[in-house]
Amino acid sequence: MTLHIFNPEHDHALAANLPNFTPPHAARQLRSELSFLPALWAETGDIVVVDDVEAACDAYRKLKLEHRPEVIFTTPDTLFRYASDLKTATVEPWGWDITVRNALFRAGVPCQSMPTDVEIDTIRRLSNRSLAVRLLEQLSAHHCVTGHSVVCSTYGEVVSFLHSNRNIVVKAPWSCSGRGVRYIDVDTVNRNALQWVDNTIRRQGTVVAEIKCPKVRDFAVEFMSSADGVRAVGLSLFTTVNGAYTGNMLASEEDKRSILAQYLPPEVLDSLVHEIETFLTDHIRGVYTGPLGVDMMIVANGNAADDSAPFLVNPCVEINLRRTMGHVALALSQHGHRGAMDIAYENKQYKVKLTTNNNYPYN
Repeated sequence: MTLHIFNPEHDHALAANLPNFTPPHAARQLRSELSFLPALWAETGDIVVVDDVEAACDAYRKLKLEHRPEVIFTTPDTLFRYASDLKTATVEPWGWDITVRNALFRAGVPCQSMPTDVEIDTIRRLSNRSLAVRLLEQLSAHHCVTGHSVVCSTYGEVVSFLHSNRNIVVKAPWSCSGRGVRYIDVDTVNRNALQWVDNTIRRQGTVVAEIKCPKVRDFAVEFMSSADGVRAVGLSLFTTVNGAYTGNMLASEEDKRSILAQYLPPEVLDSLVHEIETFLTDHIRGVYTGPLGVDMMIVANGNAADDSAPFLVNPCVEINLRRTMGHVALALSQHGHRGAMDIAYENKQYKVKLTTNNNYPYN
């Protein structure tokens, strides 16, 4: 049996690094209204911790899934009812951090079922965006690869990078997609953006600065880490608005590869994935077990002299050392759902919307 908990505030918690941490309102609302989400990849008999059992059952039922495991929804206050099961259960939050570990311990989950404080600290260190900088540097020798990022530990280093590259993206070392990110153009830079850079370095020690690329589309490769190493489990074609995730294509791997082949030769993608598997195995095997994802980006090649290579790929926009919405989409796709999965904010509520559409809206 597996105990699941959806903690989308995970990236905020990594930055705060506190046993007791109150995330921003939006993160708390997302967690509350989508707490049923692990039921989409859980197995029958698994436990899913939710804020409201009745609301979770209702939201799960409304998705009208053909494959619908019979999971047990329970609140943190009633988790003690399953104390005997928890002694041997596998515990799988959305992401491991000291905050969720402390919350689960207070709810009755035994320490031996969770990573130690030292292991949590190691996961946090590896979740820092500096690991993505190192991976991108290693992949830069591949054909069709673009992108350049650096770790900056002073305000002056960021300013120097800005003047050298003119249009950049600056990211906090731990932050959610769309948050903790600033786009800075040397011609239109404002004081608030630079103040944010200075404040972030003071609070978190560093920032990551990268050259802004002319994005054509987002995608990711999803992985699983085990004692045997890291292996790719599927592709994720997704959309964002202002850097924040909005939805995923639900499709076969063949269809997703066919779409990406319009931009990137399949053999290039396969070579990149193989090298990422090797790199991540070297760095996280024995430290982190579970799902993770590497976000990538198709980029317009403004220097192409002809039509031979109109597109390039940034193969490591970021590494998410946790479950991702791409993994959720993979779970649905593997059970035959085709179309789209969107995370919508309607009538001041977060909802999961599944649409069936043979003409995929993410083509």
